[in-house]
Amino acid sequence: MDAAEDRKDIEAVLAGSTEAFNHLVKRYQRPVYYLALRMLRVPEDADDVTQKTFVKAYRALSGFRFESSFKTWLCAIAINLCRTELMKTKRPTEELSDRISDGGFEERQAAEERAYQKAHLEAALERLPPRQKEVVALRIYQEMPFKDIAKVLKSTETAVKVNFHHAMKSLRDWIQKKVHHEPL
Repeated sequence: MDAAEDRKDIEAVLAGSTEAFNHLVKRYQRPVYYLALRMLRVPEDADDVTQKTFVKAYRALSGFRFESSFKTWLCAIAINLCRTELMKTKRPTEELSDRISDGGFEERQAAEERAYQKAHLEAALERLPPRQKEVVALRIYQEMPFKDIAKVLKSTETAVKVNFHHAMKSLRDWIQKKVHHEPL
């Protein structure tokens, strides 16, 4: 989204416009929700964190300095809320199930294959250390540049790239091991 549009809406919110804040929510609700879902893996908890993210952003908006994008700032808030939520309850590894439509045999077979691959990927992601999981979620699912991820995680760009590289290597190795050692 255009930074000028965000700036215009933020300035309008600071001047008292609730409609402008609604624009920001509509623009960023989906990416914040999917980031929270990726981190927490429970849709209801992701909804709660999404709502809390926007409440916190609204209350702290006067402190936003335009040093990063509004999306980056929101993601930082969401990540911190997810961390808090994860510390409250240790989550078991559970698969996010896709709803598979009732299609023909080939469609069902393809859907089952996708679900199988997704299950392996989800299991591999769960094995990553928390920081690597955060970097992967921001880079792949939020399509955020390394520079912005570094701001969100209060880290250096180099450290973020190293974490991403290690995460990708771990994912590749784990999936390869699973594929070659799993009985058919």
